[in-house]
Amino acid sequence: MTVAYDEGLDEIFALFSTAWLANTPAIVGYMPDVRWPNIEEPAKPPSDKFWARVSNKTVLEEQCSMSACVEQPGLRRYEISGLVFVQIFCPKQLATASELGKKLAIIARNAFRGKQTEPGRVWFRNTTINELPPEALFYRYNVVSEYEFDDIG
Repeated sequence: MTVAYDEGLDEIFALFSTAWLANTPAIVGYMPDVRWPNIEEPAKPPSDKFWARVSNKTVLEEQCSMSACVEQPGLRRYEISGLVFVQIFCPKQLATASELGKKLAIIARNAFRGKQTEPGRVWFRNTTINELPPEALFYRYNVVSEYEFDDIG
């Protein structure tokens, strides 16, 4: 099944958002802020709260049909593959920040691990959690997942 590039990215971000909204308040007691690509925020996140940043990187847009494809004659099919990143920031001033951050990273990982969007248009593989060196104010975790979908263009 194919999906347009912008719709594919929307499905990726919606999959994460659904898992984040449903599961994170039970862990930290509030909804951690999420910073999305290409949306300017008026202020920096507070240094005493958990928050996340989501981004993506398209790696390849490989042509996988010579000319006419079945879905839309006269156009070509492209296999798009990339990476979705979830950076999780955990306030160092909270004694349990690292442990809670691991639980948030598991939620982010499980949002993508072994999943596909409905009806199977975008699928994910090789999802990992990476613990990063701390910053001045935050412990950090990165969740990275490969994604793939087909586009017609």
